Amino acid sequence: MAKKTKKRYLRIFVFLMLLLPLGAIAQTPPDAYLCGTGTVKLTPTFTGYAPAANDKIIWSVDGTPQAAVIYTTAADAIYNVPATLATGRHTYSVQVQPADANLCPSDASDNTVVEKLPTPLIDVAAPGSTYCTDQTANTVITASKGASITLPTGVTMTYVWSATLGGTAVADITTLGAASASGDTFTLKAGVTPGAYVFTATGSYATGGVQIVPATTCTATESKAITVTAKPGKATIAVAP
Repeated sequence: MAKKTKKRYLRIFVFLMLLLPLGAIAQTPPDAYLCGTGTVKLTPTFTGYAPAANDKIIWSVDGTPQAAVIYTTAADAIYNVPATLATGRHTYSVQVQPADANLCPSDASDNTVVEKLPTPLIDVAAPGSTYCTDQTANTVITASKGASITLPTGVTMTYVWSATLGGTAVADITTLGAASASGDTFTLKAGVTPGAYVFTATGSYATGGVQIVPATTCTATESKAITVTAKPGKATIAVAP
């Protein structure tokens, strides 16, 4: 009876899995992300064997075997992922075919996965561009990922804010307001000093601990100009004969 119940549950599980869209099934994180012109080197180690002169090193990229490289030095076994790699997920495996006919070729390695991220792009928006000093409270400036790019599962955008007043950098942006935890919004305080402000969001990819190459240049910036004007004080009326 227990076996029948288990089989029934297994059938139900399989049926439900088939109903899920492919995107709902978690994808294993890649071994590295690339951004812009970033590149990485893939260096193989063959268990129990050291490549010798005239061995053939054969890499496969996305399942397609590449031209064999005749081994002379250690550098010949390394695969250099090109800076022109297309956006998306790519797999790499390698095997060695010894020059000695008495030795067997190795099995292909497990895949190493490298994912090329789209060029970062962000948008910054606000409800308006001009505010009186008493209107600044709860004015929210929003940063978001550019609509034209699609990020893989597990990758998000984070944002850091900066500002200038009359062209001079604001040393402490918290005097103007506060960013949300993820940085996607910046809310102004009440009574911000009048002047011409430019608020800038710098967006960068968050990859959950997977290395991104090169991380330092994988960013985008966008700005929003906000003018705060002084509100005239309440008038007093003098009465004269």
